Amino acid sequence: MVTRRLLQQLDGNRLLIATSVFFGLLFSASGLVPPLVIRRVIQGIQDPDRTTPFVMLGAILLAVYLLRSACRYFYGVFSHIAAYRTLDRLITRAYQHLQRMSPEFFTRKRSGELVSRTIGDIESIEDFVAHGIPETLLAIVIPIAMMVILISINPMLTLLCAVPLAFVMLFLYLLVHHTRSIWKSVRGNIAELVAQVQDYISGMTVIQSFVHEKHTEHDIQEHSARYRDAIIHANKWSLLPPAAIELTNGVGIILVVAMGGLAASNQEMPVADLVVFLMYIGQMIQPLLRIANLTENLQKATASAERVFELLDTKPSIRQPHNPVTPNPFNSRIIFDNVSFAYANGEDVLKQISFVVEPGEVVALVGPTGVGKTTATHLVPRFYDVTEGSVSIGDCDVRAMSLDFLRRQVAIVLQDVFLFHGSIRQNLLFGNPEATDEQLFEAIRASNAEPFVQMLPNGLDTIVGERGLRLSGGEKQRLSIARALLKDAPILILDEATSAVDAETESLIQNAVNRLSSGRTVLVIAHRLSTIQGADRVIVLESGEISQMGTHHQLMSVDGFYARIMKMQHASRDWQIGSTR
Repeated sequence: MVTRRLLQQLDGNRLLIATSVFFGLLFSASGLVPPLVIRRVIQGIQDPDRTTPFVMLGAILLAVYLLRSACRYFYGVFSHIAAYRTLDRLITRAYQHLQRMSPEFFTRKRSGELVSRTIGDIESIEDFVAHGIPETLLAIVIPIAMMVILISINPMLTLLCAVPLAFVMLFLYLLVHHTRSIWKSVRGNIAELVAQVQDYISGMTVIQSFVHEKHTEHDIQEHSARYRDAIIHANKWSLLPPAAIELTNGVGIILVVAMGGLAASNQEMPVADLVVFLMYIGQMIQPLLRIANLTENLQKATASAERVFELLDTKPSIRQPHNPVTPNPFNSRIIFDNVSFAYANGEDVLKQISFVVEPGEVVALVGPTGVGKTTATHLVPRFYDVTEGSVSIGDCDVRAMSLDFLRRQVAIVLQDVFLFHGSIRQNLLFGNPEATDEQLFEAIRASNAEPFVQMLPNGLDTIVGERGLRLSGGEKQRLSIARALLKDAPILILDEATSAVDAETESLIQNAVNRLSSGRTVLVIAHRLSTIQGADRVIVLESGEISQMGTHHQLMSVDGFYARIMKMQHASRDWQIGSTR
């Protein structure tokens, strides 16, 4: 099944593989000629009366070896071109598939494991395409061709030599099926090791600050030891085929020397034919030996292919509608109608919540941590789908719109800003790939990012580092706002956009957010309630349900969660570290 699916990936490259196999067959077929030429030379030496064109025979050998040299080169070139084209297609296909997966999928998978599958496992498949396919065909065709020639010379001796060859072929077939599952376990272990190392490298500052180096080092040692033991166990099995083939080759040569030598000494077989037998027996085993030596890589490739196909077979939980609707004109009203949501593990997060955000309104969601505020906002761009009820934009259920169209209408500014390793310009262009420098600077000014960008040595072309680590939290947040401004979407989601920054930076960000929110339909999440007092409406979520709804002043006039938290936050302003009162 895996092999069949791998062969299906060769679409568009089958001609290259066929050409590679042709040159491989020509290379191997030309190897049949030298023993026959040598046979003719021996016959000429043994029979002086027989005219033997030795010079011509030498010229034939020269031509054969020139042909073999060219064939070996083109055999390798075409097979590797096909292999790397196939890898390119698989890597692209795997990444495209990952982009269709929902955030829930990525919360269940480690990024290191996914990288291992999309790069490491796919790279291992190269050996199957470049070597496995052509070498397997040669390992079948060449021994058969040699057997035909040997049968024409001495049928009985040929059949005698074929007996151990048949046994070793059966042994190899059974062994391949046994070792495939072992190598799949090896690939799983290396994926775990890669994921753990990547995790610890990302959190190295935390490891060092807690003086946890010894603990994490021990953890990596354990993961590495599991990989080491798994691959040693796999190699013990994978190294059996070369040993078995060498033994078979030895048995074949012994039979030819013993039985052929006896026949030659009794004048029942010409010495020239015996020499051909010995040379062919040595050559016949070479394709099988090459396959045997590739066993480890080929098993690794098929095990990796299983893991890649498992990933490609994972169905996205969020799918495109069959007949997507494109509202025209677009109405940015957001409607939550009896919305309930539960994660795949059955945990209820939202329970029959209903509210409307009119075009141009700012509506804030507040509530305890983990109550479902971020989840609710993620239902709008369909990062998740509701369990019950519906989320609509205008009069259209978001599940009826194409994902591309829907997500172009929504800009998101998150608390945990993600910037890619690249320049500020490249990160801003995510908002609008067609933006001019003038538009970029306009967005930077509007987000209050201009002062710090101008101070950077390379301005817009400054590299921000992985996840933007070369910038402060406030600087990253302002660039995130600039990116959202460039997107210019009619709906805006703000998730704790001013948290974890100093007062001066918070003021700059708040001014930028006000510019960003102007004329847009806004859903905002905030723990610091002082930042949302100007919202048109505040919705309080408790235990997954709406417990309060109204303006800031309306909610402050009643004793409820909102008023209690607001008073607590006012009181906390007087808190000082080390204070016991």
